[in-house]
Amino acid sequence: MTVFKGIGGFAHSSERPVGITLALAGGWTIISAAFTWLVIGRGSSSLARRPAILLAVALASPLAVFLWMQLFYGTYPEPFARVGYRCLGYTLLIAATPLTAFLALRRAVEPRYPAALGAGAGAACASWAGALVHLWCPLTNPLHVLVGHVGPIVVAAMIGAVVGRWTLGVRWIGRRPEE
Repeated sequence: MTVFKGIGGFAHSSERPVGITLALAGGWTIISAAFTWLVIGRGSSSLARRPAILLAVALASPLAVFLWMQLFYGTYPEPFARVGYRCLGYTLLIAATPLTAFLALRRAVEPRYPAALGAGAGAACASWAGALVHLWCPLTNPLHVLVGHVGPIVVAAMIGAVVGRWTLGVRWIGRRPEE
């Protein structure tokens, strides 16, 4: 929330109708909650969900945010045109803290597919960060959305997969049981 206030908060998107701003961010918040439940929920097992579900979240998140934001494209005059680099940076900055916390708290707990869990977590964290950035950003044009709102989810999922592979995987200390 500090980053959100530091970058101007709601004032930056003040030219967009408030109803559209709230609908855009509110809908994305619901989608982010569903993605998060799929990533951290466990069902009847103590292990993470199947890798297919985790990877589906990582792949569906960018597509879902693009489609969601395109529903609002053209519904109001956009105040200016930008590529989306600030939205990309702000989303990654906001997503970094929860992703780092997840990777640290779930360290060495996933024996099967730590990269898939990391990718799902990265996408979920960037989805939440994106919901906050949607409140700030007044743009919905396709190029801006691809760079500034889809891009950070893809980057965070890739970072989550790479870092998750090393941090979330179970490590054997000493001799392995089969030796």
